[in-house]
Amino acid sequence: MSMHTVARRFTDLRREYPEISDSILLNSNNRSEFTGKPDVAVVGAGIIGLCYAIHLKNTSPHLKISVFEKSSAPIQKIGESTLSPFSKFAAGGMCPHDYFLRLFGLKDGLQFYCLDKNDLKVSQSDVGGVDISYQLDRRMSELFFTMWAQKLGINVYHGIECGIELPNGAGQAIGRFDERTTSASINPPQIILKDPMRSIGTTTQSINARLVCDASGFSRSLTGKFGNKEKLGAWNCDAYWAYFKQKDAGSKIDERLHRWDHPATKHMCFPEGWGWFIGLISWHHASLPNLMDLLSYIVDSASEGVPADQIPCTQELSKVFDCPYEFITSIGWAVRNDFKTFDENLGEYGASEGERKFNSIKRKYPALQRLMDGSYELLPKYYGTQTYYVRKAMAYRSPIVAGDGWLAIGNSAGFTNPLISPGINAGIGGAFYAATLTDNILTAPLKDRMTVMRTCAQLHQAHMCTFKLPRLHLMNRLWYNSFRDHRLFEKLTTCYWALSFDEIHEHYEGYKYTIEDTTWNVGSGSEAFKDFAEAVLAILEPADELIPSEDVIERVVKLSDECLSRRHKLYPSNQWGRYLRQYNDRLQKVPGKCERDKGAKVYANRCSGCTYWMHNCASICPICGTRPEFV
Repeated sequence: MSMHTVARRFTDLRREYPEISDSILLNSNNRSEFTGKPDVAVVGAGIIGLCYAIHLKNTSPHLKISVFEKSSAPIQKIGESTLSPFSKFAAGGMCPHDYFLRLFGLKDGLQFYCLDKNDLKVSQSDVGGVDISYQLDRRMSELFFTMWAQKLGINVYHGIECGIELPNGAGQAIGRFDERTTSASINPPQIILKDPMRSIGTTTQSINARLVCDASGFSRSLTGKFGNKEKLGAWNCDAYWAYFKQKDAGSKIDERLHRWDHPATKHMCFPEGWGWFIGLISWHHASLPNLMDLLSYIVDSASEGVPADQIPCTQELSKVFDCPYEFITSIGWAVRNDFKTFDENLGEYGASEGERKFNSIKRKYPALQRLMDGSYELLPKYYGTQTYYVRKAMAYRSPIVAGDGWLAIGNSAGFTNPLISPGINAGIGGAFYAATLTDNILTAPLKDRMTVMRTCAQLHQAHMCTFKLPRLHLMNRLWYNSFRDHRLFEKLTTCYWALSFDEIHEHYEGYKYTIEDTTWNVGSGSEAFKDFAEAVLAILEPADELIPSEDVIERVVKLSDECLSRRHKLYPSNQWGRYLRQYNDRLQKVPGKCERDKGAKVYANRCSGCTYWMHNCASICPICGTRPEFV
């Protein structure tokens, strides 16, 4: 497709009808007319709801799927870092990596820096070189997923607030409809559209779907009808974050923060919690019509099989479609709420709660303050009317996540913590699993459909509430406890790497998401991980003091050494030195080792043209188009 002939459909539409709303503009991209009678109705057009719809459509193209979203257009939110689950899903069910890298920041692994209580020592652990993944501008990513879904024939409607009703016993929860045997038909919840004329142009208010998927996020539109949120443990975490611009590359970084410039998701850990540093390509200042024209070109090219190296680079796309972009950094703290974390005199740290508590953590640790003051500049009100954001008591689960004619996924089912980014990376597993169950339900013979629905609802309930969320919470407890002392951190992180994978080289073979991937659960899915984490936490919890005693540390170190020895005997061919900078193949720390061994499949280097990062498999830099000549 020539850049000179590329369509400007959405820009032209807004120019001809300047009064048209964002939601009508987005809804105009749907491929079929609104009927009010889809096979599947999804409440919520975030990434997880759209992944569910996309996988279901890929599996069963004949199904009519409608997605309803109350926001008038995609907006920015936290949850910007991805791992292999997202990469596998995107590459296997959508388009090649290098398409995404023209829109989103390249990510090469995870980096952790652990500060001790006195800010004297910084311990480091990292993993990378195992896959290609991304750091997402969530507005751009959800807009891309929306337009990809629409290209597949999924109708995605923005600007539509939905109410959910349960008339005549519809949508009964697991424990109730398990006992019903008199009916062979499914009786799903009913979706009621509020003011549909405004965004869809119809007077139809009632949606009668064969099955409903609740992907409504923290609002819990359907799961909230079956009970309040349940706590996942004795303590919880609160998050405080804002957006920043990194200063010139010449700004001095603490030499203890080795390879801070590398394009990994960075974690600054301290006894009370941790902080994220996620570098993003932000498209915030691009207008919606222009972004839609850009993404329409990308989606059409990918659908037609155009090789990624024939797609213009980010810089050219930005100019052609008048879509400015810039590099920013999302920075936030996620701190536990069971220990005294903040100064008593918070008033001196800012005006709002978010600003006060963000700055309190920053000033508590001189290494953090030097890093923030020397290398990052705050972007006030970058995404709207506020600068600092707050989310309290993040970890919870919904007591019921499936019933007669419905399944819940994503944050509607529950959430744990942004650590290791489970919202997207484990959430995709829940969406994939739910879509697979949905296909089983809707393709079952009519006489068996109620039995299949009952079985699938039980499976989904167990998958989400007995397996996925408890395991993620167990993982988070292990990580948070490791931050309490640098010796715990150094041992427990290596055990996490060892227990997350069996054969590390085989884990990333092939870029297609499968049902087996749904149980990886960001490394927490194996029984070996569960047994080790429970044994360690039996020593570390409950804790009266934030800093553990020497005896406690020694006992955990002993358990960790035994774990690493067992794993090496089971999987002696794992060459961990390829993926970890400071450790050898046996996951032993090597004094003086500061780079990964050669042999990793993928790795990031700076482009010789724009100096941004690109991966070693790329034929051209996706940002500036320069041929590889790494510096």
